[in-house]
Amino acid sequence: MNKRVYLIGAGKVGSSLAFELKDIGYKIDFISDRNSDLLSIISEHIIPVSSSLSIEKNFIEGSDIIFISTQDTFIKEVINKITEFNIDLSGKIFIITSGAYSTDLFPVEVFNKDSVLSMHPIQTFDKISFSNGHLLENIYFGIEGGEKAREISKQIIEKLNSKYIEVPKDKKYLYHSACVISSNFLITLLNVSSEVMGSMGIEKSRTFEIFRPIIENTLKNISTDGLVRSLTGPFERNDIETISNHLNAINMELPSLIPFYTLLGMETVKVAFKKESLNLKNVTEILDLMNEYIVNEYKVTMKKIN
Repeated sequence: MNKRVYLIGAGKVGSSLAFELKDIGYKIDFISDRNSDLLSIISEHIIPVSSSLSIEKNFIEGSDIIFISTQDTFIKEVINKITEFNIDLSGKIFIITSGAYSTDLFPVEVFNKDSVLSMHPIQTFDKISFSNGHLLENIYFGIEGGEKAREISKQIIEKLNSKYIEVPKDKKYLYHSACVISSNFLITLLNVSSEVMGSMGIEKSRTFEIFRPIIENTLKNISTDGLVRSLTGPFERNDIETISNHLNAINMELPSLIPFYTLLGMETVKVAFKKESLNLKNVTEILDLMNEYIVNEYKVTMKKIN
């Protein structure tokens, strides 16, 4: 494999890319990052490599594939800098790893639309990688872009033993919101759970330890039976008395969580209806119950404001 790779941005995603691309046979010739300490450490593990604190014209010229894996807020700046070099970019593939931004960021006057791509790993990266953590293996990537760039990305993804979905350019923000809901909101969900546990005098730090078995078994059930069929609990069994007691207890102890519980409750009612555990009469009764608390919370909030 003779493709020469230039990695711009060696943070959480970029560092993982550097080691994993290297291990599947891609030659990481150039790396740029603003963090000198980080750049130095990563460069020590990817030898030989040329590194720089800034984007280098000769690095672009000497590369076949240029990955831009900076934070989203810096991608436009990177692209503008490359544009300013005023060099021949024909034959080069440009890949951004952003989940939110599309290839519309690349000006068509400078970049061949067939050779630009958004290749977003549907994975969470919570730290810098200093070795191959295999975070990019056996996952999905969301890809969008030109035909030539897509073919290159599919080759990379295949070598990582991963899969991909094609994301319409005008749906990137919608796609990314689904990723945020699946990962970031899971953290939020458990944090809210810890707030409830804390109100009972149980250490918030123990929340994951306590709920890990039920979380893992829920995921196992989803893997085996699918999302809808895996739903259990009071909403699924039309236990309106328990739901009412939940709402009353939360309203008494943690009233700020009423909107949270009712919103997720409404969405859970939809799932239970799809499972055919609830009929329309059941759905109406549960929604009416939750609506009472929503209206009451609204009145309390407005009273505080006024």
